[in-house]
Amino acid sequence: MSIRDTRAGFTQAKFNDDASSFVIFEILVIAVAFGIGMQSWWWGGGIFLGGMIVMVTPILNILFCLAMTAAWAVAGFHIGEAIDQEGANYVIAILAGLISLGAHLGAIEWAEDMGAKD
Repeated sequence: MSIRDTRAGFTQAKFNDDASSFVIFEILVIAVAFGIGMQSWWWGGGIFLGGMIVMVTPILNILFCLAMTAAWAVAGFHIGEAIDQEGANYVIAILAGLISLGAHLGAIEWAEDMGAKD
């Protein structure tokens, strides 16, 4: 294995670790919102625990990735509408969707790496 391959692998692992922190933050925000909305610690804790289980479950993490990517794209679209410039809503929606897709795919790869058995 060359130094270049080792460096590339380390860089990818660091990116995936950072992406997993982003996704865990998303899950935490969703859990807090549900907990406050339902006025229950049980709901908040259950949503957080469920979100963490979803992240390590192979099929569910892909569905979560797609749903959260769509949510970021919709949020970007609404931000673009608030700017009230022609085309801003589409450009921001596409950028937000692509950035979040990259982060979510990195988090899925991180979860797979953490569960890998050598």
